[in-house]
Amino acid sequence: MKNTILVIFVLLSSGCSTMHFVNGPKMDETVVREKWHHLAFNGLIEISPPLDVTYNCANQQWDTVTVKRTFLNGLASVSSPYFSIYSPWAIIYECRESID
Repeated sequence: MKNTILVIFVLLSSGCSTMHFVNGPKMDETVVREKWHHLAFNGLIEISPPLDVTYNCANQQWDTVTVKRTFLNGLASVSSPYFSIYSPWAIIYECRESID
C-alpha cells in the first residue's frame, strides 16, 4: 500500500513546471489575476485564445506573467502515459500603473 501511494504521488507531482516573464522593475502595488489556458493533443491545439495582457490590463501595464502547470492542473488533465489529450495551464498575470 505504501508503494502504491508513493508511485501515485510521484506521477501526479512530476508534471509541474513554471515560466516567469517580467516587464521592467518589479513594482509593489499590482493587481493579480489568474486564468487557465487550455491545450489539447500534447499542446498542439490551443483551445483557449492566447493571453493578451495589453487587453486584459486595460489602461495599465503588465508587470509579470507566470505560466505554470500546478498540481490542480495535473488533476484536471486527461492523458495516457505517452499522450496528453487535455492539458490546462495556470496563467497568473499582474497589472500595474504605468511607470513611463
